[in-house]
Amino acid sequence: MKQFGKHLHLRRKTSPLEEKELFCEIIEVLEATIKRSSKLYKEHGLEFREYDENFFLIIDNLFFLKYGEWKTTIIIWYLWERMDEEGNIGELEYEDLDTGESKVVIVKCAEDLWDVIKEIEGNGD
Repeated sequence: MKQFGKHLHLRRKTSPLEEKELFCEIIEVLEATIKRSSKLYKEHGLEFREYDENFFLIIDNLFFLKYGEWKTTIIIWYLWERMDEEGNIGELEYEDLDTGESKVVIVKCAEDLWDVIKEIEGNGD
């Protein structure tokens, strides 16, 4: 185990990030990782899902610990389901608990995801 992480290079932050910045960075890195894995499979037939699955499970569970079930469900939807094979972005539909009104939004980026979660959070968590 002494060699574990020998070639692992961690980027050190020069200053602490605010929660929104850190959330967006995590989501963007996860998106890039998922896209890279998908590209390796499509272009070279390399399958890493079994290898990556435990890491994604750990990350999902950490989201669950931090943000709870419904926010984690939205985060997982964003990462795995919001975009189809052709790159078309699907809609997120949710109910405003204060008004009972159904809302439909397009979540284009990690910052949009953060904003939607915070908007829903403000409507009754």
